[in-house]
Amino acid sequence: MSEREVLGFSVDVDRLWALVGSGQDADELLGKEAGAAADLDYHLAHTWPGMTTARLAADVFAGRLDERHADDVTRLLVPVLSVVGIPVYDQQAIWLQETMYLAWGPVFDALGLRTLAGLWETSNVAWPWPRGTDPRSTWPIVTELPPAAVAAAAAEFAAETVWRAAPPDELLVDIDGDPLDDLDDAREELAEHLDLLAAWVKRVPAGESLILVIDGDQ
Repeated sequence: MSEREVLGFSVDVDRLWALVGSGQDADELLGKEAGAAADLDYHLAHTWPGMTTARLAADVFAGRLDERHADDVTRLLVPVLSVVGIPVYDQQAIWLQETMYLAWGPVFDALGLRTLAGLWETSNVAWPWPRGTDPRSTWPIVTELPPAAVAAAAAEFAAETVWRAAPPDELLVDIDGDPLDDLDDAREELAEHLDLLAAWVKRVPAGESLILVIDGDQ
């Protein structure tokens, strides 16, 4: 069965873009987060023969950006964010099984989580390409909730009696609009995922952004 992973990071995005073209020593920086770099190395061995996390980071830190491999360049965000940001997911990623590829936006909206509803699965981070430009990759999906959106999401999550309510059955559909097979299981998983998202938002320091990365099977 296919699955997707959702990770969350708190970061000052100015620090993130400052790395591009900075000449930062890639080994020195990424050596602090060997696990995430090793995961990307494994992936690159299958998608970009001869490329490694360290070499890719060195290219980005030198300002050499290869749009032909935009998806893999974008994946460098996870090891980089693991160092310059805070992994607010705290080793508890959200794992979405194929049966839970929900159309989450309408569910969030119905539960009063309108900030997440408007941004969920929106690719709005162009890193390492210039800020404000269109992302060169659509997968993985990288979404920034800037500080104002984080504050709004936190206020919405504070209304627990609203978002902990069961969503209408008609919203528990997959990304193709078809009803999910097991609604009880879907409600249980959704509740667990919402608890994690609420915790992630709460962990973001004032003035920082929350970056969500969705990767895995498309």
